[in-house]
Parts: sequence; C-alpha cells; structure tokens
Amino acid sequence: MDWSHFGMDRAPFRPAVDPAAYFAAPGHEAALAGLVGAFARRDPLVLIDGPSGVGKSLVTRKWLDDLLPDVPRVLIPNARAEKPADLLQAVLFDLGKPYQGLTEQELRLAVTGHLLDAAGGGFPTVLVIDEAQHLSHAALEELRLLGNLESRAGAVAFAVLVAHARLRDALRLPAYAPVADRIGTRCRIEAFGAEESAAYLAHQVRAAGGDPLKVFEEGTVALMSAACGGVPRVLNRAAALAFELSAEAGAPAVDVEAALEALERLGRTPPDADGTGEAVLLPHPAREQPPARKPRTQAAGERGSASEPKHKPGRKRPA
Repeated sequence: MDWSHFGMDRAPFRPAVDPAAYFAAPGHEAALAGLVGAFARRDPLVLIDGPSGVGKSLVTRKWLDDLLPDVPRVLIPNARAEKPADLLQAVLFDLGKPYQGLTEQELRLAVTGHLLDAAGGGFPTVLVIDEAQHLSHAALEELRLLGNLESRAGAVAFAVLVAHARLRDALRLPAYAPVADRIGTRCRIEAFGAEESAAYLAHQVRAAGGDPLKVFEEGTVALMSAACGGVPRVLNRAAALAFELSAEAGAPAVDVEAALEALERLGRTPPDADGTGEAVLLPHPAREQPPARKPRTQAAGERGSASEPKHKPGRKRPA
C-alpha cells in the first residue's frame, strides 16, 4: 500500500511492537516510571500486567531501548515453561549459548555462570519474560532462585514479568507466596478511555508523518474510539483496515463509511446513539452490494397500504 496517498511516510498502524511510535498515555507512563524506579532500586522481580493488547510489551521494549547499552539483557517473547529446564533453555538460547543436550543442573549452572560473569560490568542482567502467565509454578520458583544470586556489586539478575492479569490472581495463592513476596513493583496497564483512544489514533498518524485532520473525516475517529474498547491492538487493526478500504475506493481520507466497514469485518459493533449497538452499515465503494430487490406488487384485498407500513423503519445512526 502506498501510504504517500495519505501524506504519510510509512504505515502508521503496525501490528508488531513499535517503540518508535510509543504513545505516552498516563497508564503507560506510570508503568514506565515504575520500571525505571525498580531498576534503580534493583528490585529482584517486577510485574507488569493487564488485558491483552493494551501495550504491556510496548512499555517494556521502550524501557529496554532507553537503557544504557552496557546493561546485559535477555528477552523471552513467549514464555511457555512447564519445567525449570524449559526456562533455563530459553535464557541460554537468547544469549546464544549452548542449550541442547544438557541436564537441568547443567543448564542451571550455565545460566548462573553467565549471570555472575556479566555482573562484572556493574549491571545485573535484565530478564524480560513476556507472556509470563504461561510459566508454571516450578518455572517461577526457578526465576525466584535466580534473583537470589548476588555478586559484590549486588543482585546479578533483574526480572520483568509481562503477563495477562490472571498471573496476578495466581500470585495470591499460598503456593505462590515466596514468588509474590519477591515482586518489588507491580504495574497494571488498562485500556484507554475514549479521549485517549482518539489521541492515540492521531499520534500514530503524526508519527508516520501525516496530518490527522486531513486523513480522518469528521466523526471517524470518535466512531473507532467508541467501538474498539480502548485496546491499542484493536485500534491499530481497525484503523489500518479503514485506510486500506479508503485507498481501494480512491478516497483522499478515511470516512465514516470506511470505518464502519472495517469495524464490521473485525466483528466490532459501534454503540448507537442510545447505546444499543444497533448500527446501520452505510454503503461504501469497497463493499460488494447485494442485488436490489424488486418491489412486490400488492395483491387485491391485502391489508395495509404504502402510507401505513406494517413495520417500523430501522434505526439510523446520526451523522
């Protein structure tokens, strides 16, 4: 797709985590500040949780980008570890170290040795573990034990758990108490409100070199903001699809019809003026139209007339 058609240098709504397009929402900024403070204190464990798609991974990647390049780091983007050995193998894999054919104790010693050696540079190794709700109790215990390792400069590991909110619920169980007690900072990221959603869409367009006032027609941003539940991932998908539909139709900007079509394809129903969600899908050039029905000739003797319809007309969405 040629984004210069809309006056932009690149795609504004990317599906992957993009620290370059970071939006400084209050919730994201609070979590980022929590990470900065926790690292300064050398908390052994940090928890960042929240619903899917709200930007937890983005906040941690932004924080990693802002760290000094001398800070050693390990990033595990999809933590699925039933056994401690699974977690230790993932750490060694990211470090580019041998991880196959080793016993669990050999894996543990290899990771321990690397962490102690890396701490000689003055910083602990940062372990960012995304999708941490998939870690088993045994794997979390292994992570807690790694946090107990210390050198003369202090702790040799600083672990960040990025997880769905259900991990916080699991940590309330008595069996998880030793791990929960080691978490020094807990940050929860929630979905955007309507105003934040609108500001987010405008920010992404500006980050791509565009002008939100020129690429969104009136009412479009408010419509998508209301229908996407304040989830950045959903906002990205809806906006990107609306732009594609507008480009197919040769339109110079995204209008309400393109936004409605994009939302329908994603299964998102915008709320109506009365909050019922019974929206009327307006025609759009990018959508195939159903064949028109021929009017039925009214037989003699049938009740009713054209001036007295039998059914109420459908609710229309206000412009």
